[in-house]
Amino acid sequence: MSRGSPFGLAVAYAAICVIWGSTYLAIKVGLVSFDPFFFAGIRYVAATAIMLPIALWRGADLEGPFRRWLPAFGVGALFIGVCNGLVFWSETRLDSGFTALLITTSPLWTALLEPSLAGGAALTARGWLGLAVGFGGALLLQFPTGSYPVDPVAALAVQGSVVVWVLTSLWVRRIRKDFDPLALTTAQMAGGAAVLLAVAAVRGRAMAGPVVPEAVAALLYLVVFGSCIAFGAYFYLLRHWEASRVSTSTYVNPVIAVLLGWLLLDEDVTWRMIAGTAVVLVGVAMVLREQRRRDAASISGTLPGRLADGGGDERSR
Repeated sequence: MSRGSPFGLAVAYAAICVIWGSTYLAIKVGLVSFDPFFFAGIRYVAATAIMLPIALWRGADLEGPFRRWLPAFGVGALFIGVCNGLVFWSETRLDSGFTALLITTSPLWTALLEPSLAGGAALTARGWLGLAVGFGGALLLQFPTGSYPVDPVAALAVQGSVVVWVLTSLWVRRIRKDFDPLALTTAQMAGGAAVLLAVAAVRGRAMAGPVVPEAVAALLYLVVFGSCIAFGAYFYLLRHWEASRVSTSTYVNPVIAVLLGWLLLDEDVTWRMIAGTAVVLVGVAMVLREQRRRDAASISGTLPGRLADGGGDERSR
């Protein structure tokens, strides 16, 4: 795995943490005026229209027969069409901050699926214990009792989007070397936009209410920051880091989403939500700690010479 600029990687990581944390608020605001699938679709149509000339200006390789781009469009259909479509729809039934909390299970799903699908090492007993703890917290979040009602269908839809996102991230690792990051970002946005607008057309809906300035501002924010900047940063990170490392941004996303939802939309923050999230993060920490311990042991046992001269596996950096 190639090395990137430490400063560039830090900026990209901060971007996906902060920007994607704030997009949950923007989605919620925009849904006042727009149908979720139409809203998501026009977001990515606009983002594609912006990214295409930028990619051409930067000299991104956009040539080749149509079949060469089918994997990139497939990534977009899953990343954008399925994952974002489910999140947009779920926020018609769930608070923005709560939706973000449900996505904290992303590292757990990555740890569960990566060994079998990406050739990683199998989980140890401690790793499985961490998964059990983490998913227990997710159940506490998704099926709470008491004063805070949760739509179970919408909550499960969010979890479904997480699984698809993780599977697609692992797929991206196999095809990323075949595409320039800007070209891949542009192609996947175009593919996702087509899927979302097709769903909106089948549903026969575009608007959910009168167009208000706040909804338009939310759309513009999602186009420029949530799509163009954040997805570019995400694919840049995936070229240099493991998918499990990139997915740790999900620790920061929900904190920002919950704070913004509480401050600006007066959304509820309950002790059960806090407890459930804490349990999820404890499980995530257990899994990641075991992965780091396993990787360190593997490196020290097989690559002593490279460690001595400053080399070693990129995951240890």
